[in-house]
Amino acid sequence: MTAPIPRLHRCAAASALAAALLLLGACTGTSEAQRQATASAPPPTDCTAWVGTDRNAMMGGYLLPQGPHGTGVTECVPVLMTANRPPAGYAGGDYHISEFTDDKLKARWRACKEDADCFKRIDAQMQRWLPPNKERATRSTGVVDPSGKIDPDGQVDLKQIRRPAFFAKAPYREGIAEADARTYIVEFTAPRDAFERIDLKMTGDIKLRGWYIEGAGVDDGKGKKTRALAIMAPGGGGQLTAIQHPDEVAYRIDEKTGKTIPVSFPNATTETMGQRWWRENLYALNQAGFDVLAYDRRGEGLSGGFSDTNTLEQGEDVFRALSALEGGRGLRLLTPSGELLEGDSARGRLLAGMKAEEIPLVLGGYSRGSMSTAWAMTKNYVAECSFDMPVPSCTPPKGLKNIRGTILLSSFASGAGYVGDSPDLADRNLFLGGMAADHHIVFYPNSSTLAGMDRWPAAFFGKGLWDRAETLEGTVAAYNRIPGLKEIVLARGPHSIETWPASDRAYLRERMVVFARTVIIGARSIPGARPWKDFKSLVATTPDSWEPSSKPKAQAAKAP
Repeated sequence: MTAPIPRLHRCAAASALAAALLLLGACTGTSEAQRQATASAPPPTDCTAWVGTDRNAMMGGYLLPQGPHGTGVTECVPVLMTANRPPAGYAGGDYHISEFTDDKLKARWRACKEDADCFKRIDAQMQRWLPPNKERATRSTGVVDPSGKIDPDGQVDLKQIRRPAFFAKAPYREGIAEADARTYIVEFTAPRDAFERIDLKMTGDIKLRGWYIEGAGVDDGKGKKTRALAIMAPGGGGQLTAIQHPDEVAYRIDEKTGKTIPVSFPNATTETMGQRWWRENLYALNQAGFDVLAYDRRGEGLSGGFSDTNTLEQGEDVFRALSALEGGRGLRLLTPSGELLEGDSARGRLLAGMKAEEIPLVLGGYSRGSMSTAWAMTKNYVAECSFDMPVPSCTPPKGLKNIRGTILLSSFASGAGYVGDSPDLADRNLFLGGMAADHHIVFYPNSSTLAGMDRWPAAFFGKGLWDRAETLEGTVAAYNRIPGLKEIVLARGPHSIETWPASDRAYLRERMVVFARTVIIGARSIPGARPWKDFKSLVATTPDSWEPSSKPKAQAAKAP
């Protein structure tokens, strides 16, 4: 698949070389967006409050009036703000871009390797994240109910993969079952990633599998419908067809300590937590008229491969899928009627009959999927850089002009400089450099994604106030760099959106769909977006609902 390359914005010079140098760390001048980010720096917190999952700690926050229009009592609303800070007198441009490039992350790792204590500590942490990802059970589909269980690395009968109709039965009763008659089972062919090729000496291709749900077209409200495609990437451990019992919970509360304790999955009733919520998002987009493509990431669920961690490679998979849908190469489809199509017979069957560079696109991702989505946007608008190779290089961007915007949920997209301070992310800037340099895996993005956001057309951000992955400062920094339509939707909750109250999840989904529809129909503003002018007023846009384990046990007195 080829597409015209658009003229790049100016950095050191208006050329593809300048864009490549930007990502490699050679262009770090102060931009208007960076000045805005500085102006949006958070004020000091003025209270503390208990946060349950997944912090189990007292955290700083802001005293904010509750109730309609802030007319009620005042509560302390916690917010996680632990971004890396520039040293006093720092004069190197935007610190969070300049100091977290691929080059500098790898240089810090090389220095760490020269220190025996540093190497021992960081290498131990790195091993937890090397494939197979020891933090997650990556193959749980089919554990509770053997239907739908496949060998992802084998020759798969696509009829064995669960369809939306599977989730119509009790106790699941999921809305997405209604989309069964519009749903194709899809299988794409992709190469192995750099870790598998270089470190493990694996050869051959892998398969990526999921659903393509056809839509009726996005209505502009004036009688015109536009066929458009949303490509949605799941979070770490996400598996498209995994079972989640509707009564399942993500944690329990210890009666003695009051702290939350995560529930382990798979268990007797649930294969992977959060998948019910994820399918609700896909269905909402489809109900709004979108075609929806969702597949399991390489190394997880229905998809083949050993490595599940290289988000740079997963970003490239978006374009591989589009190319396959247009040209048929390496593609298999199972139609809603049960017909198997392959190669030339599958070519052009989907994408509403359009070419991959013609159909209007929205790219979306949750948690780890936000990383791969950010890389896809960077590859399309800025440059393609091989940060997972022994000697990285950059080439001009893909330049598809039909990507209208992106949806980033619980995102990591602002890069390593804004990752939170969770214990499992300690010394993150050392082990991230080590994974890329020694194991050819780009996990959390370096600062390249943030640096290039001034070329993205539009973006939607949804996250919890104490998101452990990317601090709220990072989300605001990313928002400030987006030149077009943009919105931030926040909730009083953690990184894992499936733990939020149902009302907050529904509101996030509603706003996400409004954003996606808006960028497709070409409106100039996003209807219903809550206004804010500074960091504290942004926090105040959250609904008064709370993630249950973090809800204040007693309301504070009225503010004087």
